[in-house]
Amino acid sequence: MAKETAADRAARMDRALEGRNRGEGAAPVRRASVVRTKPVRMTVDMPPALHRRLKGWSGWAAGQLDVADVPAAEVVRILVEILTSNPEEVEMARPVVRAVMEELRSRQQ
Repeated sequence: MAKETAADRAARMDRALEGRNRGEGAAPVRRASVVRTKPVRMTVDMPPALHRRLKGWSGWAAGQLDVADVPAAEVVRILVEILTSNPEEVEMARPVVRAVMEELRSRQQ
């Protein structure tokens, strides 16, 4: 495939602009918003000791729930849901938010 020249690109952009505008001075045609449905991947680096503690807690929770495994990622998702929930609706949210804010402040100093 041949490399696109500046003139080719300008012509392509002009054609795209014509397709979006209905006339002189008209606002571009708005497309419908699409809600993202694909999960967002997030990677978190943590010290090995903290990871062991998380895995240990997940193992303890699995025992309490009488299931084979509780994925650490699911525990993190639940903690984020609690942290971002409305404190008026989720009673445990207030102390969690307070504890996270105190820890963030102490780590800034």
